[in-house]
Amino acid sequence: MGGHLSHLKPEQHSNVFVASCGPVRGNLYRHGEKSVDGFLGIPYAKPPIGELRFRKPVMADVWSKPRDCFEYGPRCPSSGMFYEKIDLKNQDVPDEANCLTLNVFRPRWQSKEYIKRPVMVFIHGGGFELCASRDYCDYSLTGTLPLKDVLVVTINYRLGALAFFSTGDETCPGNFGLWDQTLALKWVQKHIASFGGDSNNVTIFGQSAGGVSVDLLSLSPHSRDLFHKFVPMSGSAHVPFAIRTARNQLNVSLEYALNKGFTGSGSIELFEFMKNLPVEKLLERTGFEHSASGMVSFGPNLDGDFFPKPLEELRSEASKKPVMIGMAEHEGLLFAFTDPHFTTADEVLKKKIAAEFKEDVVDNPAKVRQDIFEYYMNFNRESDEKKLVAYTGDSIFNAGVILAAKSLATHGNNVFFYVFGYCNPDGFGPIGGILPFKVPTHCTELRYIVGEGVYSKFEPSETDLKMLEYMTTTFSNFAKYGNPNISGSTKWKSYIVNDNHKHFHITYPDSEMREQFHGGRCRFLEEMNNQNNSYQEIFFGKNNRFSF
Repeated sequence: MGGHLSHLKPEQHSNVFVASCGPVRGNLYRHGEKSVDGFLGIPYAKPPIGELRFRKPVMADVWSKPRDCFEYGPRCPSSGMFYEKIDLKNQDVPDEANCLTLNVFRPRWQSKEYIKRPVMVFIHGGGFELCASRDYCDYSLTGTLPLKDVLVVTINYRLGALAFFSTGDETCPGNFGLWDQTLALKWVQKHIASFGGDSNNVTIFGQSAGGVSVDLLSLSPHSRDLFHKFVPMSGSAHVPFAIRTARNQLNVSLEYALNKGFTGSGSIELFEFMKNLPVEKLLERTGFEHSASGMVSFGPNLDGDFFPKPLEELRSEASKKPVMIGMAEHEGLLFAFTDPHFTTADEVLKKKIAAEFKEDVVDNPAKVRQDIFEYYMNFNRESDEKKLVAYTGDSIFNAGVILAAKSLATHGNNVFFYVFGYCNPDGFGPIGGILPFKVPTHCTELRYIVGEGVYSKFEPSETDLKMLEYMTTTFSNFAKYGNPNISGSTKWKSYIVNDNHKHFHITYPDSEMREQFHGGRCRFLEEMNNQNNSYQEIFFGKNNRFSF
């Protein structure tokens, strides 16, 4: 929607910067006495088309002639039910062949602290079916974390069917979007030193599906040793849209192919049909709805390759790292009232519960749905609208983030758990007109970290600018030192499993440790995963009726 500096335009460098990936020309972004270089649209992989569609990405060749890197690369084509239901009205044209690019933003001044600067790699969200790095205003981004003496990389990765279509077997195991992210991290290890970055001090951070990605990358043996710290924001491996069983992802993929005209049978015919499906057919909105649980058609699956073992086993094997993980205080607000078919809060609540708990994940969906509905309707005496927000946030994000914090701490990682509790009530833009109240919600924190408003143009007040200063200091401190505390402070304590929901509540003017998150409301959904067959199989290898 627009960043706080989107009214500014960078200068184009005429001189060539010699990087190890090949010579490039980039942009100059001025911020008072400081300035930042930006190199946009750098290809990190060969075009994922033809024989490389539905295959692991291949590293781009080094080039010898100067490449102009003045503008973001194109977005990846979208597809799936989440894409069909949410039209972001993007004016730019997706490009399957040239979408695998990344962007490097590096401070120009001589660092007083580093010979090679710490690196922060940002992975965008969008439910694995939407968005791109180009959705984040480049000038605004350079006015945030890079001014804190860190080098920032943002990346594209394949989306929707092109990223996560799967036949449920070795013919096409899926997870290509995660392989793209992994290759981008390999590119960072190989080339970031030539931009002044420290390949031995890399932090990955992402929000929503980007937060899920970050946590999943920390688990896979193919990716987990390519970085040193990580920050999953409003997402984790434990949230319901993070990962399906291979069997369930096959079922969604088959339904999608049938919707597009597939009439064959078997993995090979299904793969060949999708491999040859024109990208225009993928982009068509036909009203597709999958029958499986969850709002996202295409996402990661337990494929036996990127994830060779159940996730809790992979968590226990992974080397221990500093982790900063958390969510906005009222995540569900953004999703609860944006349904064009909204009727009443209690009816929408029933509808959302039914969509998340179907036969593919629980044995007795009718009883499970009724139990959840009664719990949220009776948890407190607040309005039905607030109960809808509570369930929506807890089910999609909060319970899964808390479970991840517990799992990470249990397995020996140093975890800093937060809840983001600040917002400017005047900063919601047009969407504010349909919200019954204004509180920090999904995506609110991004404007204070990378400068992009996401759901509205970011036009900061004086207090907003103070929060931006606080958040960029906190995040860059974590990237530099593995500890987010402001210099001289020890207010933000590490998370301890026995403390359950104890967290650092971030707001203005005073952030503080708090004992409870919404009165322990999430415990019910956390425990509900004991009845979730899909969750039990993915994390603990139970109920596994599918072999590779």
